[in-house]
Amino acid sequence: MDRLSTDIYWHETATAEPGEPLDGDLSCDVCIVGAGYTGLWAAHFLKQAEPGMSVAVVEAGAVGGGASGMNAGFVQMTAGKVLRRLLWYYGKEKAGGVYKSVARSVLEIGRFCRQNGIDAQYQNSGILQVATDTKQLARLELQIKRARKAGVASFRLLDAQEAQERIGSPTVLGALKVSGALLNPYRLVLGLARVVREQQVPIYEHTPAETVEKVDGKWRVTTPKGTIVADQVVMATNALQGQFPELYPRQMPVWNYLMVTEPLTDAQLARVAWPGGEGVANSLSFSTAARLTPDNRVLWAGGLWYMFGDRDTDPRHRHNDDAYAKLEQSFRTFFPQWRDVRFSHANGGLISWSHTFIPQFGRTPSDMVYGHGYTGSGIAASHTGGKILRDLVLRRQTEFTDLAFVTVNQPKFLPGGFGNKGGEFFIWRQRVGDRLPLMLPYQAALAPKRFFARRPAPGSR
Repeated sequence: MDRLSTDIYWHETATAEPGEPLDGDLSCDVCIVGAGYTGLWAAHFLKQAEPGMSVAVVEAGAVGGGASGMNAGFVQMTAGKVLRRLLWYYGKEKAGGVYKSVARSVLEIGRFCRQNGIDAQYQNSGILQVATDTKQLARLELQIKRARKAGVASFRLLDAQEAQERIGSPTVLGALKVSGALLNPYRLVLGLARVVREQQVPIYEHTPAETVEKVDGKWRVTTPKGTIVADQVVMATNALQGQFPELYPRQMPVWNYLMVTEPLTDAQLARVAWPGGEGVANSLSFSTAARLTPDNRVLWAGGLWYMFGDRDTDPRHRHNDDAYAKLEQSFRTFFPQWRDVRFSHANGGLISWSHTFIPQFGRTPSDMVYGHGYTGSGIAASHTGGKILRDLVLRRQTEFTDLAFVTVNQPKFLPGGFGNKGGEFFIWRQRVGDRLPLMLPYQAALAPKRFFARRPAPGSR
């Protein structure tokens, strides 16, 4: 493999103005920990609802330095496998509520960018979910049935010829065109941060929250050079929530990777039919996804999840030769016409995997507000999540706090080695399962209804 840059491709497309760290103590109504999509949308919607509320954001690194600034830029609804679980345990009303809320967010993000002059390269082109084997084809057919049952959409399965006219891979056997958009994730998070600052919300960068504890009814967020005392705290660090004991078992951090090619020439682009420029994702359990960037590169992302040690989130894992080799092999298989196309960038990032495979929001027993667990599809869901966090902070009961993201029972991962081995087994099982006609169902499929019993997450009311 050619020498790859481990710099984040998206970070080369925009210039960020560095923010100042916290230097001293302050007090506020709400302290938000984390300046990615989740924390910034929460700050934005809180200030819209209550302009007089004092809100402060602390960020361990720079705005967009985590998953919000390094993902593939797919703005999409929750995956089909989640719809199956929602239909099974809650019926079409609950499943439809999640899908419709996130579908609105797909459109509202584009509107937000236009209204605020954010050039996030938003492209409402839709997403092609493709099948490259008969098992994936069966999954797409089942997804159509689920969607109809939930009353969220009416899909038509494209046959191999129709699908290959939309994405010119000879491996494609069928496809669904679903709602979704593409954008530049780094430009979005930088633009969102600008808007939040214009709402008079300070964002303290390079200010890690070393401890978050409740003292005499107030939250104390301790940082290297100051302490914030707040009436309420919102934890929005996603895959890094595990550094805070109360949130450690609620999600599992896993690593996933992406690669970006050099810019393609017109002659190279002409080899593959891709007239609509949609994002493309296959229907494997660990799917791979492709998109074109505005400068005519191909971004190829996804594939196998990786776990290291005891839920290790060290940035050194952003480089992974094994992941890059597997991604390049799958790219050459899907696009054999581009065997001569070289990759220029490769890097990895963290995914916050929730036990239920859907995002989780709520309050802990100590009254800490949290949101995490996007399981790889967080751009649109975090926008919806910002509204949920707003209403949780304001203690409002709304359509957003009644979504399954809040009311689904939220089983936890086992601590330490038992939980780690369970996560590793799941990854192995899903990987093998993609190559077999049948596998044992996941724990939720065998569990009684109380596993996903519909009730508020602790303290969410």
